[in-house]
Amino acid sequence: MRRAIEQVLMAVARRAERPVGVILARPRVRALLHRRAVRAWCATEMPLILCYGNINRSAFAAALAGIRGRAGARSAGFYPQEGRMSPAVTIACAARYAVDLAAPRSARVSRGELGRAPAIFVFDLENLARVGALAPRALARTHFVGALDDDRRVLIADPHGRGPEVLEATPARIAQAIERAEASP
Repeated sequence: MRRAIEQVLMAVARRAERPVGVILARPRVRALLHRRAVRAWCATEMPLILCYGNINRSAFAAALAGIRGRAGARSAGFYPQEGRMSPAVTIACAARYAVDLAAPRSARVSRGELGRAPAIFVFDLENLARVGALAPRALARTHFVGALDDDRRVLIADPHGRGPEVLEATPARIAQAIERAEASP
């Protein structure tokens, strides 16, 4: 039953991404999301950062957050197979930010982790929908990584399987968001 609900939520999230992205970019909505995300980020040393596969976005974001002051930052994903390495191109892109992704392996998030996490950060609507499918109460503590800075774009697309320009832009966007959050009072 939960799998069927998750599949429906993923289909809705994919179809809604563009129109919801436009709504999230509206100045008042964007400002609200930004304040909420920064407040949550600054209130914890242990953010849980999630993406689907935990080999690109969340792995990079948690490692960078650890370097920048969130020592307990942790990443995980929803992909059923654990222990996967980041792709070589992601490792190379991360190295430009002094982030070593050669050793970390992917982990799958559990319902318990979602229940215990003081703050959860995701990148897109699919990640948000998966949090909702696994632990609906955790949605109240879930924020977008892209909302940590004042860039118009709140959603950060999955770079997996995309061209080199997307693979280069994704860590830059994540680094920008984390740096701005760390610089916040």
